[in-house]
Amino acid sequence: MCLCVVIAPTSNADEKIATEFNNKLNKINVFLEENHKQALQEPNLLIGFVNQELLEVWSARNTIRAMLGTSRWKQLTDSEANVLIKTYENTIRRYLFEVLQQYQGQKASVESVRLNDKGNKGWLRVRLESPSFPTLNVDLKIYKEQEQWTVYDFSFQGISFVKMKRGFFRDTFDKNGVVGVVAELREKNKEFNQAMAVASDE
Repeated sequence: MCLCVVIAPTSNADEKIATEFNNKLNKINVFLEENHKQALQEPNLLIGFVNQELLEVWSARNTIRAMLGTSRWKQLTDSEANVLIKTYENTIRRYLFEVLQQYQGQKASVESVRLNDKGNKGWLRVRLESPSFPTLNVDLKIYKEQEQWTVYDFSFQGISFVKMKRGFFRDTFDKNGVVGVVAELREKNKEFNQAMAVASDE
């Protein structure tokens, strides 16, 4: 006999957060279901959706700050931080375009919310259901800033994205500064940027 336990939201705050993120996830579900084939042929359709809906949810700033660490982040001028954030936002666009290529009818929904004692950080467990593969759970790390909840990390099977990437960010920063980090990200995004440029000209 298999005993399956689902952790449900246990407070009004949890329920509010779960509802808020379920609404956001539903927008993503609908967009992918209705537009994924067209977006593969017209990437700017995806970029428009990402700019309008997803960059408000996924905080590039908090992700970079977590990957660099507080001491390195504090060394940046406002101008350097803004350039790095804008560059990393383009990396997020590239990641999401790569995810789009793997889309097979997945639907995401909030399964549970866990907050810290202060109520300003937590984990959002998201359930991914698909007709093509077994159901998966992904944990999103969330942070409340000025009454707005955003995502800045995710974990799959116990492996954190930020922890996996921070070695590259910190080593590159220590060797070549923020200019080196930006240059590396732009190089990784080059092929994606070229594809976007071609799509814009068509």
